[in-house]
Amino acid sequence: MKYTKPPLTFIQQAKLLASRGLVADIGDLEIFLSNVNYYRFSGYLYPFRSKAGDNYLSGTTLEQIRNIYNFDSELRLLTLSAIETIEIAILRTRMVECFSIAHGAFCYTDIKCFGPRLSKFSHKEMLDNIEQNVDRSTEEFVALYRAKYTSEPHLPFWMVAETCTFGQLSKIFNFLPHKVKVTLSKQFDLHYRDLGSWLHSLSVVRNICAHHARLWNRILPVKPSIPSNKYHPEFYSPVKIRNDSYFVILALLEYLVKTIYPNKSIKNDFDKLLVKYPGVPINKMGFPMNWQDCAVFVNQK
Repeated sequence: MKYTKPPLTFIQQAKLLASRGLVADIGDLEIFLSNVNYYRFSGYLYPFRSKAGDNYLSGTTLEQIRNIYNFDSELRLLTLSAIETIEIAILRTRMVECFSIAHGAFCYTDIKCFGPRLSKFSHKEMLDNIEQNVDRSTEEFVALYRAKYTSEPHLPFWMVAETCTFGQLSKIFNFLPHKVKVTLSKQFDLHYRDLGSWLHSLSVVRNICAHHARLWNRILPVKPSIPSNKYHPEFYSPVKIRNDSYFVILALLEYLVKTIYPNKSIKNDFDKLLVKYPGVPINKMGFPMNWQDCAVFVNQK
């Protein structure tokens, strides 16, 4: 099947959306579409389509959808800020301390320092990626280290960690020896499998945010695990938190950031967004009606 749809000018795009039932001033809509790609915008419109076809539900307005779009933009910034806190505290600080104290400054270079799940191929790939990161780095500490320690082929782990991506660091976490993973995870009162799952999911969400993609009304591509009810009943009361949409991400962010900084609350920042953008349907993000009563938020206060 060949793609035959022709490209449209901004005014043609605006008229097409209006013909499908979007209530908007054509001039205003044209200006908006000249700054926000039509295909990108259509992702926010999709839930408002009628079941019959391409037309939109009666009463769907540009102002309504633009409100959701702006809410989502600020939600990404809020999420990125929280993930930054987690990334620095857990992966770039506490993991570095645990791993290097247990196995030395160059722990990452020796496959014997990792758990048995790390293959020789994967370890070589890890080292190659790290070396590429270091070579590309413009950080002054890299140049100073190499100028001073000319006989050392590798940088200490605490320097390497500053050149790695969140995704690379979360993979290193999953290959850590059992004792190191347990030691680190206990600091957050979590099973190491849960913490590893959370970090993996957050690394994907971070990339979604960094590429300005949609969080609202999105099914998570990598779903985090939910801790055992026996040890973490706060994820089950008054309802079990589902792991497929943004609601679980907000819960994870609240839990981890609150553990790192007890006086900080991501939920409070989210509440301010809801006040600024009233009417945004957060049920499309997996939020139940009584989400404010969920113990993971109440107990974290």
